[in-house]
Amino acid sequence: MENQKNFLTTAPYKGTRDFYPEEMRLRNWMFSVMRETVLSFGYQEYDGPILESFDLYKAKSGEEIVERQLYDFIDKGERRVAIRPEMTPTLARMVAGNLRNLPKPLRWFSIPNLWRYEQPGKGRLREHWQLNVDLFGVDTHRAELEILLIADSILKKFGAPTGSYQIKVSHRKLLDSFLKISLKLDETQVHGVSKLLDKKSKISPEAFEAEIKPFLNNSNEQFSLIKTYLASNLETVSAIPGIDPDSIDFIRNLFQELGELGIDKQLVFDPSIVRGFDYYTGCIFEVFDTNPENKRSLYGGGRYDNLIGLFSKEQLSGIGFGLGDVTLKNFLEGHNLIPNLSREKTLFLPVLDESIFMDTFKLSKELRENGILAETMLDCVKIGKQIQIAEKKGYRYVLFLGESEIRTETVQIKDLVSGEQKSLSRKGLSDILKKDFQL
Repeated sequence: MENQKNFLTTAPYKGTRDFYPEEMRLRNWMFSVMRETVLSFGYQEYDGPILESFDLYKAKSGEEIVERQLYDFIDKGERRVAIRPEMTPTLARMVAGNLRNLPKPLRWFSIPNLWRYEQPGKGRLREHWQLNVDLFGVDTHRAELEILLIADSILKKFGAPTGSYQIKVSHRKLLDSFLKISLKLDETQVHGVSKLLDKKSKISPEAFEAEIKPFLNNSNEQFSLIKTYLASNLETVSAIPGIDPDSIDFIRNLFQELGELGIDKQLVFDPSIVRGFDYYTGCIFEVFDTNPENKRSLYGGGRYDNLIGLFSKEQLSGIGFGLGDVTLKNFLEGHNLIPNLSREKTLFLPVLDESIFMDTFKLSKELRENGILAETMLDCVKIGKQIQIAEKKGYRYVLFLGESEIRTETVQIKDLVSGEQKSLSRKGLSDILKKDFQL
């Protein structure tokens, strides 16, 4: 029997994606909308290395990331390094490294790819891209005001209608005061209860009660108080003994000003919001999809005033959020917000005869120099086959240049959707294509 060769698999690594041209068009469109929105607020784009010292994440990323999700290894120089699972520690390192020379406040953003070793599922992959928006150097609630406005503006820029999402807001000091003062929990209990509150929406009420009670010494009274806290609104939460009043006033004032900006219909006070990262110190928020088939957190963030203290004695307040491309795509698909991203804006130029290849090639060059996207066939095959290629690639308009068109200084343009074909003058051709065909 003839030996069979074992070919390598063509599948991508588990939890990652191949981006064929059609998927790449969607990704580029998503990135361009996010980038355009954030740039309109005066933010500047930055980037950093995909590899960082393991110690950076050990010091500031959450326990779950460091112990179970981090891709880390020993490099050839015997240094323990990690592939970035999030961008904020890199950002803090960069800011701290040049703190005195950077004009404040800092408005920075990036769209890096991030890696986490976790079980892939809906809205969750091992590799994804994430918009990170951060504001450093503003101590007042006006930083929250701007960041939440950006978070809202991004979805509006994608065309998200009112009611398609909610912005749930809480405060880390509110939660801390409840756990440490109202419930009188020690640090171990606070840590355990916080983790369970963070995953409450992902498990059943029975499982939540069973898992949280051991951290409460099986106290029914304390568990009842937790249920009261979780069901509270801004008015009733203040009645719980020990609750930090300043954080309640902070959220109330923030909501009032956000309402003046017209985004009050999306705002919800939700004391169950925890955010998994250990570096949050103040206001925290998450944006949720209201689609019944995708009711989940889309993105979130908060204030992290102590983050650069890891690198320097100096302090600089910071606030930001991260929006992943996987959850965003699910949201856009669920609400039918993805436009037609076919290649209708690009011209296809077939070659009708070898003798006029250079004439066709020069025409496409002329069009590109005038801002028209154009692909030219490099082989002169049967015209029917060239049209099939154009259709398969998603082109709408085909521009023909034959010997008669060269003599009369015209071209023929055909709409592959309607089948209509017409003659156009070569004089001012680019302007005609832009005006009449939106190319």
